[in-house]
Amino acid sequence: MKAAVLYGAGDIRLEEVPDPRPGFGEVLVRVKEAGICGTDKAFYKGTYRPGKLPIIPGHEVAGVVEEVGEGVDESWLGARVTSEINFPCGKCWFCRNGMYTHCPYRRVLGITVDGGFAEYFIAPVTALHRIDGLTWSQGAYVEPLAAVVEMTLMSPPPAGGRFAVVGTGNMGLLSIQVLRLYSPEVLVAVTRPGSPKAGKAKELGADIVTDTGGVREVMREVTPEGAGFDYVVETTGSPAGLDLAVEIVRPRGVIAAKSTHGAPVSFNYTSLVVKEAKIVGSRCGPFPPAIRLIREGLVKVDPLITSTYRLEDVGEAFRKSFDRDQIKVHIVV
Repeated sequence: MKAAVLYGAGDIRLEEVPDPRPGFGEVLVRVKEAGICGTDKAFYKGTYRPGKLPIIPGHEVAGVVEEVGEGVDESWLGARVTSEINFPCGKCWFCRNGMYTHCPYRRVLGITVDGGFAEYFIAPVTALHRIDGLTWSQGAYVEPLAAVVEMTLMSPPPAGGRFAVVGTGNMGLLSIQVLRLYSPEVLVAVTRPGSPKAGKAKELGADIVTDTGGVREVMREVTPEGAGFDYVVETTGSPAGLDLAVEIVRPRGVIAAKSTHGAPVSFNYTSLVVKEAKIVGSRCGPFPPAIRLIREGLVKVDPLITSTYRLEDVGEAFRKSFDRDQIKVHIVV
């Protein structure tokens, strides 16, 4: 099969590799579409190392079940599916206590085992979710949206609160839409100066769009005593993003940390302590509510796909994904 193989920073190659075969409890999925995630971009930049190299990256995937392994019901054949990225052991303390995404023995699609930037990938049937009623593009968007749903489970936003989303890339624009469902008093999007995505943030639900230079004035105008936001989502993908989030969160407010850039971070620790604020990290989340949000039109993902490339052009796709005007780049197989 054809596959995009990452060898190291800036080195991804389209190659012919052996077709994978499903084992017991596994299925073979023919990939239809896959998205380039911020984590994939960090692998490509070399700031974040995958579990092995070389590797076929890609974990935001949608496709069709083409073959089932032993022990899998044949009713899965032909199913339109997306896959979770964590393949846990199901037996350890974490799995038994409902934290399967933290299973220390898990395999991770596109990170420790070969992923979806290929014609086929292998997944346990237990990781699959049917995406009937969604397009392939929408199906490939379930995983990142599920990560935003997880954010709201780890640190629930207060209904009617004052929210700020720092960063208007893919995760930021998904977060804006999800936070809109909590009927905020005010929802502020914070962009980099001159960001071409400012208009998209407004279109998708932000009440106010400002840049990093103007957010402090906005904070003084729209928050109680000008002291900061109840809930700040940090999605910049930049080491500097957390420091700004700490600055604009109110005392005893919550910072939802969503960046996985892989770089060391410096922030005002004393301010965090004095404010008694919380930083709550979150990553992989539940797929069923994410599928429902897309299916019911409560979160719109189609406007976020700014470029689409063929698998054969994977190198160009990765390079394009770093352009400032890009939100999400998809690869069609």
